[in-house]
Amino acid sequence: MSSTDRQNRLLVAEDWKRIYQSYRNADFKSYDFDNLRRTMINYLRQNYPEDFNDYIESSEYLALIDLIAFLGQNFAFRNDLNARENFLELAERRESVLRLARMLSYNPKRNQAANGLLKIESVQTSEEVRDSNNLNLAKQTVIWNDPSNSNWYEQFIKIMNSALPVNNTFGRPIKSETVNGVPTQQYRFSSSNSDIPVFSFNKAIDGITNRFEIVSTDIVNSNIEEEAPFPGNNFAFLYRDDGRGSASSNSGFFCHFRQGTLDQGAFTVNNPSTNQVVAIDATNINNSDIWLYKLDNYGNEEELWSKVDAVEGNNVIYNSLSKSIRNIYSVLTRANDRVSLIFSDGVFGTLPQGQFRAYYRTSKNRRIVINPGDMRGVSVRVPYLSKTGKQETLTIVYQLKYTVDNSTVSETNASIKANAPATYYTQNRMITAEDYQIGPLGVSQEIIKAKSVNRIASGISRYLDLKDATGKYSKTNLFGIDGIVYKEFLTPKQTFSFTTRTDVEGAIVNTIEPILNDRKIKNYYLNTFPFFLLGDLNISWNNLTTDTNQSTGYFTNANNLRTELGAFTASTLKLVKSDSLVKFEAPTGKYFNTKNNNALVSIPSSGVIPLNGVTYKWTKVISVVDNGTVTNADGTGPVIFNDIIPSTSKLIEVRPRLAISLQDQVKTQIIDQTFAYKTFGLRFDTNIGEWRVITNNNLDISSNFSIGKTGDNTSQQLDASWLLLFETNGDKYTITYRASRYVFESDDEIRFYYDSSDKIYNNQTGKVIKDKISVLSINTKPDSTASFTEDFEWEVVEEYRDAEGYVNSKKIQVSFFDEDDDGIVDDPQIFEEIVDEASAPTTKYVFLQKRTATDGVEDFNYVPQATHNIITLSTKDNIGALSQYNDAQVFYYIAEDIFEVLNKNAGTLTITQDYKARIGRDNLKFQYIHAADASARIDPSVSNIIDTYLLTRSYDTSYRQYLVGTTATMPLAPSSDQLYSNYGAEINKIKSLSDEVIYHPVKYKILFGDKAETDLQAKFKIVKNPDLVLNNNDVKSRVISAINEFFALENWEFGETFYFSELSAYVMQQLAPDLVTFVVVPNQSTQSFGSLFEVKAEVDQIFISGATVDDIDIIDAVTASRLKATNAVVTSTASSNVGIQSIRSSN
Repeated sequence: MSSTDRQNRLLVAEDWKRIYQSYRNADFKSYDFDNLRRTMINYLRQNYPEDFNDYIESSEYLALIDLIAFLGQNFAFRNDLNARENFLELAERRESVLRLARMLSYNPKRNQAANGLLKIESVQTSEEVRDSNNLNLAKQTVIWNDPSNSNWYEQFIKIMNSALPVNNTFGRPIKSETVNGVPTQQYRFSSSNSDIPVFSFNKAIDGITNRFEIVSTDIVNSNIEEEAPFPGNNFAFLYRDDGRGSASSNSGFFCHFRQGTLDQGAFTVNNPSTNQVVAIDATNINNSDIWLYKLDNYGNEEELWSKVDAVEGNNVIYNSLSKSIRNIYSVLTRANDRVSLIFSDGVFGTLPQGQFRAYYRTSKNRRIVINPGDMRGVSVRVPYLSKTGKQETLTIVYQLKYTVDNSTVSETNASIKANAPATYYTQNRMITAEDYQIGPLGVSQEIIKAKSVNRIASGISRYLDLKDATGKYSKTNLFGIDGIVYKEFLTPKQTFSFTTRTDVEGAIVNTIEPILNDRKIKNYYLNTFPFFLLGDLNISWNNLTTDTNQSTGYFTNANNLRTELGAFTASTLKLVKSDSLVKFEAPTGKYFNTKNNNALVSIPSSGVIPLNGVTYKWTKVISVVDNGTVTNADGTGPVIFNDIIPSTSKLIEVRPRLAISLQDQVKTQIIDQTFAYKTFGLRFDTNIGEWRVITNNNLDISSNFSIGKTGDNTSQQLDASWLLLFETNGDKYTITYRASRYVFESDDEIRFYYDSSDKIYNNQTGKVIKDKISVLSINTKPDSTASFTEDFEWEVVEEYRDAEGYVNSKKIQVSFFDEDDDGIVDDPQIFEEIVDEASAPTTKYVFLQKRTATDGVEDFNYVPQATHNIITLSTKDNIGALSQYNDAQVFYYIAEDIFEVLNKNAGTLTITQDYKARIGRDNLKFQYIHAADASARIDPSVSNIIDTYLLTRSYDTSYRQYLVGTTATMPLAPSSDQLYSNYGAEINKIKSLSDEVIYHPVKYKILFGDKAETDLQAKFKIVKNPDLVLNNNDVKSRVISAINEFFALENWEFGETFYFSELSAYVMQQLAPDLVTFVVVPNQSTQSFGSLFEVKAEVDQIFISGATVDDIDIIDAVTASRLKATNAVVTSTASSNVGIQSIRSSN
């Protein structure tokens, strides 16, 4: 919906639809009891004034009139009710809605059964089968990918082959196709069953027992489906191999399962008629599982009839099947998910005659989500005939490997009313742009909103490996020479409210500890904490054993004596323990060769260290055994590092790991402080590696960060070492935490693509493949003409969003690389190496200049110092005589952290807010590597690539439950693969042959509330009408109701822009005349009034409100401090729905 449509829907009283509906509901002729009685009495008075004049209430004639009026009212009501049932928009009865939908060639959808693939985890046979070691496998359980059994694969295949016929053993499949990029083969057991091969089991999902059935599995048109049920048919299963090894969830043997119960019904047609209808009165028949067989004279299944969709252009008369296929039927939906079988007219299809049997599955007709943990240890016994003709049993144990969330309930009346006209408009095909917006909604009741964009018309050869220049679908490896890196210090805020102790405990787990694990607070810790230098101790490393990326050994002192570590010593070496970062320096005259296992090499006589040579190495302590001095019995050392460190390397520094969890005693203190409504802080004690509470009487919240008085208990409020600050307004707590981030930018050459929700895994190594930016070794060292000797790698960690909420592709957030993703960085020193801010500090700044977009939003972008000639001074006192500078010269003073502009004519300096300074470096040569999922392939043979964005009902429901606190974990949108699996087959039926549809899940973007991103959290300040007596709680509730109505799903489309002016106008309209002012004020101290007046969503995002009554403050008047506004604030309530206006003064 465009903003115009939304404004018409919410704000305009004279919208033509409203006018139309007003006339539609107008009561031009009333046939109620009172009007009928009055009309008849008036008729008698006018036409029979002398014959009838007895109008007293006790008259028997009036009783007759009352009876006639009563009957007339009932007839009118029934007439009106029946008339309404003839219009789709007005119909209420399910049967009427279904009938009217069929008139528009729309067959409403019944419930969809939960279904998916179960992987065979283990097998066991009763038959004597021997492996290559002559081991008898009878009654032995063999587990797929069993690390404790080196022969598991051979044994597994041996057992499977024992139950397969000779001509269908492993490697000789019945059929083979590629399904969703994974090669898939079908096999069939030598089953000895005479009935339909279906194996049922029960599992409890969300506390409710559900029946499931493992069914014979087939591959049809590159889709995995249930094989049509047929008595005596051998049970079929699949083998899949995605090329990522046996540990992959998509490699191994699989069977299809479905929720529900397979049932059957027989009927006989002796005298067929045109368009014969046969009703099946079982309820909750699902939307797909119906099969019809013609029976022979003995009552056995003889021929499977073909089902065609009951829609326009593809039905029992005009169908898309071959004209030679005449045994066809269609299925129509009836109330309570009953169905009717509709047959042809005898001209375009065969009239049914004789005996028939229909198989159908009834399902739960409820929404269920099956997690992998819900389906483990599912065991079935498959009887089979061995090669010798003996009856044997194969026992199979299954396990679910991925979440199944494709079940849906029956399509609601409201959904039918919306989708039937839309589907009729598209004529069940997607050709035009409008078709692609409407068509997906009719595919499944699970799709509640869709948007399609024609991204490209390629016309590229199918033999060309299509590269996506945006980097979204293809890997990129780019080089640039305009790199900029700088760091920013932040003070984000989060809030939590509480009523009980459990609420605070939940806040610790869900809010506080995630902050401790935030990469930005780790950056701040590595940036600002002074660490422990060990060079004076003259400690050397003695390496005993070396393995891949690992060293073991011990430390010795200057006297060559082994030194104790950890809790066994009182020196600084006590910090050398598991998960600590330690820094080694090469001995004098040597360097580490990083391309030769960090071997120590003598520095050449020229004194220049060659490429790949470094003078220091950081490594993580994996473990320390006891006191770190005793060699283990196997010859390994007591200290283990995660990198190779050669002997004689000098230990010079240790950095303890920042703890990401709280001790129980600290949690108790937080709970006590919270219930006492105290202001307090959390600091990190590097000596013990734990968090500690700073009580209010010791807490210094006004000074800059310092550990000079850390742990001070003199009750003089001297401790400014807090990393987390807790403040309360008596209603909720606000957590302010100190953080920093690193930003990498390419002003002209490179545009960065990164999706933080998309993790790319290497199945062979089990590691995440990370995007990275390498500052190349060909860059010069700071304040030098010499080049670096190694590349410095930054890990890409997050998109960079501008003030409007849009991703700024010029910039990307980076951090220190963490190769093994264990939360401990590989080298925390690379920013210092690239910038070296301690040397010549006035030259170590990059500058950002304020730019105002056409929509009035302000943002700061990089400007080269060379073109803007900004002079950087240590302090303003160093400026000297102003006459030596040009007019409009810009100065930046480091100590004061301000910019001033020179007015040479007046001889004055004026402070300007148009610039920002950041410690960093520009003009860097760099390499950008972006990893894309190998399975995200695009078929280049089609003409058009259509990006289709889908919002699913299950995600919508789960997310709204998360917002109201029903669930604690934020739900994830379904993956592109899930969308393709669930809806791709049906959408492919109606899309154009020349189009390739790429599926994208849509995610909610929360505005306001404590669950929104910190930059989008805000308070609503309202001023009540002083002339009215109003209850505060009632006003707050009504405001939240109005906000939720404004953000109703039907009012928004993907990728739209939120304007506070629209929200303000709507809230004021709904609550007039009770409110006189309604404004929004951001929570973050770095934001000012107006920062949230405009927020944009990405193309795969849609807004939702997270605001609660806790986010509304009722104030008496509007002031600049309350609004975080600068300069003058002018308020006006003279005209309706204006709210307040903020005007900057001219001075």
